[in-house]
This record gives sequence, C-alpha cells and structure tokens, in this order.
Amino acid sequence: MATTPRDKSRQEGFAGTLRNIQLTDIIQMCCLAGASMMIRVSQGQQQGTIHIVNGEVLHAECGSLVGEDAFFGILQWEGGSFETLDAQPIENPSIQKNCQFLLMEAARLIDEQQAGQTEEEGEAAEDFEEPGPERLRVMIVDDSAIMCKILSSMLRADPGIEVAGIAKNGEQALELLQRLSPDLIALDVNMPVMDGSTALKHIMIQSPCPVLIMSNLVQSAYGTILNFLNLGAVDFASKPVNDKNILLQQQKIVQRIHLAAAADVRRFRRFRPAKIPPDLKLDPADTDPAGDLVLVLSGTGGYLEAVRLLTSMKGDLQAAVVATVSAPPLFLPTLVEYLNPRCRFQVSELTDQQRLVRHNCYLTPVGASLAIECDSGQEPFVHKSDTPAGNDYLLLSGDDYLLPSAARCFGKRLSVVLLSGAVYDGAELAEVIEGGGQIITPPAKECIIARSIEKAIKAGWVQETVKIDKMADWLAKRHAAGTWGG
Repeated sequence: MATTPRDKSRQEGFAGTLRNIQLTDIIQMCCLAGASMMIRVSQGQQQGTIHIVNGEVLHAECGSLVGEDAFFGILQWEGGSFETLDAQPIENPSIQKNCQFLLMEAARLIDEQQAGQTEEEGEAAEDFEEPGPERLRVMIVDDSAIMCKILSSMLRADPGIEVAGIAKNGEQALELLQRLSPDLIALDVNMPVMDGSTALKHIMIQSPCPVLIMSNLVQSAYGTILNFLNLGAVDFASKPVNDKNILLQQQKIVQRIHLAAAADVRRFRRFRPAKIPPDLKLDPADTDPAGDLVLVLSGTGGYLEAVRLLTSMKGDLQAAVVATVSAPPLFLPTLVEYLNPRCRFQVSELTDQQRLVRHNCYLTPVGASLAIECDSGQEPFVHKSDTPAGNDYLLLSGDDYLLPSAARCFGKRLSVVLLSGAVYDGAELAEVIEGGGQIITPPAKECIIARSIEKAIKAGWVQETVKIDKMADWLAKRHAAGTWGG
C-alpha cells in the first residue's frame, strides 16, 4: 500500500509517498504518537475510513458497516491504497476498545484467513523477511504481540535492518536462534515460559550473539538491567512509549541496534567484582584537588571493560577519574550504588561545576557536553551543560570540549583511556598528544566492540596498548605522586 499527501487544499507541510508500509503500521505509529488523523482506504470499488483522535481509534465506516465491524473489515483487505487526511470531529464515537486490543484482534482475524497454517506458522509467514544484501538480521523476543509489531515496523523502516524472526518467549527464541542465526537479538525482560535472564544465559553459552535488552526504562527496572549487562548483554534501550516523539524513539532504537550488532560477544568474559573491605576504601574526606586526571571513554559494549578498570584502581593512582558510560542519566544512580562498595575510589555522578578531587571517580553519560576549567586558585572543575534529560539521549558526542579542555588544563598530567564504543574525534586526540598527555587502549582483540579502538591504533593516536587487568597498575605508575613521564 502507499499513502498520498494530506488534503491538497491545505498548502502546508510536505507532499510525498511512503513505499513498503502497511496500513497497520500507520495505525500503530499514529496511536503510539498520540496523533489525530483520518485514513481513507480503498480496494477496488470498496472504500472505508478510519478516524483516529489523540492516538485512539474512535470511528470507522465501510459501506454499511460501522464501528469495530468496519475497522476489522478494512484491515482484512489483502491490498489496496490509503491516504491520510486531517482529522474530522467525531461527535458519536462508534468504537470503545483501545488501539492495542483492536490491532491484536485484527491480527488474529487476519491469521485465521491463512488457510492451512497454524497460528504460529501464520505469525512466522507474516513476520519473517527474505534475507536482504548486507542488512542486519534482528530477532525480536517479546511476549506482547502489539510490541512486536511496533518494533518490527520501526526496524523495517531502516533499509539496513531486516526482521529475521519473532519469538514470544525465551524458549521459542532459543529454538529459532539455531535456525535463523541473527546478527542481534532484541530481548524483552519479563516473559512467560522462559524469561529474558534465563534466555540470555543460554544464548551466551550455546550460541553467543549480541543482545540488546528492550525494557521500560523506569527506576525499578535498572537493577535488573544491570544484571543483564553482567550476564553479557551488549546494551539496552527503552521500549517505545506513546507519550513521546515516535520518530525520535525509532532513531534511538535503530542507532543502538547498529552499534550493538558490531559486538563480538565471543570475547565476553563474565566479571562480577566483589565488595571491598571498608578499610581498603579511600578516605572520602580527602578533598585535595586533582593534579592529575584520567578520562575513561567508553560507549556501547564498554560496560564491563569500564567496570573492570574502575574496580581495580588503588590508592597509588594519584588522580581523579572521569568516566563516560553508555547509559541514560536516570540509570547513573543505580550504577553508582553498584560500583561504590566495589571501588576504592569514591564514585559519584558528575554534576555541573563539579570540583575534581583526587581519589574520586565521576560518572557521566555519553552525549553530555563537558568542559574542564581551572578557577583562580588553579583548582580544576567541570562545567556541564546540555545534558540530555531522563532517557532522551542518543550516542552522540557532546560539543567536543572535553578532550581539548582537559588537555589545556592538565597537559602531560592527563591520560585518556579508550574502551569499546568510545566516542571521539581524531583532532581532539591530537590535542591531547600535543599537550603531552597519553592515550592508551586495551588490545583490540580484547574489546567487545573493537572498531573505535582499531581506528585509533591505525591512525597512530594510541601510544600504549595495555591489557585491562594491567591498566590500573600502568596508570598508577604514570600518575604516581610527583612523577609525570611517558
């Protein structure tokens, strides 16, 4: 089916045509976005209309049919065309059911039309695509039929992604995994039969594959998400919600899928740091300004690498640490709570006008705009602006101030550690080197996502490659009190 522009009597907006999109996709996207419109549908001599107001289907007409009968009748047509028009006032709504129920019921009725197929076979025929050239093959695992359809619509809108298959629970996902060999699995957390945690354990043991956790990013879910990352999930993303910009949400999900799919999870080594005895924790009352700085830049796939490095740092590292992590701001308190009892350094969230104090580690999400300055007393502090709120963030760099400003403020007393998924610019790294700072990475073969590391090494920006479990000692030697050498 194809859409035509809005009513041509209104000379505003864009005119165009959408190809390869289904009527149900338009309805899903409209309901999810809370939009209002009328959809006029035609098949041969038949014509019908569906009226959506503020994301709810309120009325439908098709010949002599009105309400739900008309809605289901239209959606069972096997082909035709439709156009989206301005919403019309509905004085007497003929449909009372919510959009989710209507779409699920329509899907059930369509499945019943598939002669000679069971319900599962019908779903497979509808949802599995023929392989495309050099496209990422994603398997969706979610017990919600409507969520599967919404995610499928979002992913199929990207020419670089195909939906390889859909599973309703972890058990079905493991069965399909052997047959489909996807490039990435978008995995729900809570499902019947077999939940996401159990499924992830089996995936990592039987057929390692990059996994992106899809969850409702609310405070109560962050502890669970942390457990998934510890089990080998590459990254996580928020499920679509109907009170936000649907196109922006699609952009975020597609971006994270492309990044996570580059992970080589065969390199994953489970790591759960133990809590350290209280007497080994460095004194939080230490307020000495940082004379040295270690910037730890990680992104997608770099979670465990960052955890291994931060939990291995000891008091002989005479520096402050600023670490970027691939996480929304609202996730940081959970990560701080997890790391603090496992790190000798004091761990906290980085805030605006944050003074950089020795033996402290400050966490900040990728995408925040940071600049390091020195006050009149030459004490370093961080100016933080344009921080994305809540869960609204993309994996983009900030305003490119962090590395250049750190190089100007700390010079040779700066070390930059690049881990999996690190976001950087070559010109920024060049300023670090020109200022006398050091750039180090793990060996690329150790990294879950090695692209950014390989790029930095190949370009000659990396002066040292050090194994993760040796990196804390290397940094401590370089930043020992009173010594700043190579």
